[in-house]
Amino acid sequence: FFLCRCLSLPSSTTKEMCLNDSTFFILLLGFMTIQCVPSLSDSSLTSSTLSLKKLPKLILLDRDGVVNEDVGSPGVVDKSQLKLTPGAGLAVGRLRRAGCKVALITNQSCVGKGLITEETLVHSVHDRMQAMLANEDGDASFDHIFYCTSLNASDDYRFKPNPGMIEEAMKLFGIKDPSDAVFVGDTVTDMEAASRAAIPVKILVSTGYGRGIMGGENAPDKDGTVKVVTGNESNVVCEIMEKSIFPFLYASHLFSAVEWILVASKTRCEEK
Repeated sequence: FFLCRCLSLPSSTTKEMCLNDSTFFILLLGFMTIQCVPSLSDSSLTSSTLSLKKLPKLILLDRDGVVNEDVGSPGVVDKSQLKLTPGAGLAVGRLRRAGCKVALITNQSCVGKGLITEETLVHSVHDRMQAMLANEDGDASFDHIFYCTSLNASDDYRFKPNPGMIEEAMKLFGIKDPSDAVFVGDTVTDMEAASRAAIPVKILVSTGYGRGIMGGENAPDKDGTVKVVTGNESNVVCEIMEKSIFPFLYASHLFSAVEWILVASKTRCEEK
């Protein structure tokens, strides 16, 4: 019963296994070295690259649709448009109390288009966002904000899906092993950028564009529970994605993704 439950097997499979004691003990011996992680879907058992053996040193976050609600094109051009996603401040605060560095990785072509000045972006929009995070959780703040103001057509190496900003972040924080970093985003562009930077654990959140990318599929609603997306789903949207972005994890929002990171790495954050 314990083995069947841990593996989250379909009910029909569970009945067949538990009817035969010898089959049960053979399977028990065969799987006794597998660690059960109840916050992962059963498909994660074949996606070992997505496991966390330790707490990541660096958590990289996209901005619009992950930290703050996406307002659509052309993006946030005034601080009054900012609204945090559910539990975003608490999520960032928990990561920092756990000892993680947290950095923002965001394309802001609205500057390149002349819709907002770089000074307004930094000293109005981003300062306001930092204040909103700290208001929700006193420990919540970004250790660094990386932004690219170029236009998409410029082919700037820093502009996602290129990995330039991610590589800068890893260099700044002394990350030599990409497995010491996790990327959380809401677009295919985010997943591509993380893949090009060789970051193995990528989390797509359903806020922002995430749910649309998943063909309208809801993410697991329990905080800390994620789904492994391997690219073999019958989802039409998944079929047109670059295969290099798979596998990735799918979570409901940033707070849920952070809960998974902390639990999966067997780290318990002491809340103040």
